Amino acid sequence: MGNSVTPIAFREPTDVMLKHVNHRKQFNGGGGDTVQGIDLNFEFDRPNTFLDSLLPGLRESLYCNRDADNGQVDLDGVDAPLPNLRYPNLNGGSYTLMKKKDAFAGYELGVQFGLGDDISNMLFDCCKLKIQKVETNEGGTVRVFIQVSYGGDRADGSTIGKLIEQEGGEVTIQLWPPAVTQPVEEPEEMENPFPVQEADEPPLTAGDIFASGPSSDQDAHEQSAALESDER
Repeated sequence: MGNSVTPIAFREPTDVMLKHVNHRKQFNGGGGDTVQGIDLNFEFDRPNTFLDSLLPGLRESLYCNRDADNGQVDLDGVDAPLPNLRYPNLNGGSYTLMKKKDAFAGYELGVQFGLGDDISNMLFDCCKLKIQKVETNEGGTVRVFIQVSYGGDRADGSTIGKLIEQEGGEVTIQLWPPAVTQPVEEPEEMENPFPVQEADEPPLTAGDIFASGPSSDQDAHEQSAALESDER
């Protein structure tokens, strides 16, 4: 999956925004049967240190500490915060961390509803998680956009209605990853050991090939060295 993006987990009840609920039909396995599917789009704000858990080094590449740059002394043993965007025009900019068709499989999602008991709450297993993008903001916060997808019997009309009822508002969820998180992704193309030239470049000629070899001065030097070796 290119850079190793770490999947998200909310093992404790966590408040997020449920921005959109999409219900659809999806194929069930390899047969022609379909089941009801849903896509739940969530977003939440976090300190930019959250980026460290997603992709190490990303926070330092986007944020800095201008006070420290101007001579402010950091406290020993305390990590200096990075509240300032390196470039002001990055404010509100969004960054995609995963390919569009990539997802982490095997998640379990819990959504609190009503009285918040086992009867009222909604639980979905075998979900797929996509980290859609992160949005950077001046001051040291980021907004994270994720999508959790589910297809199965749990997505009945009553459950979908409850979710749509909460669309656009704050909900409390828990998100448990599988014991071993397995990313689902498209197979990547093998790198060509004999790369071809760019399409907009003119085709190489024999003269180009020979011209790219050692220079005539280098050839003469190598031949002279070979003769001296033979004479010895």
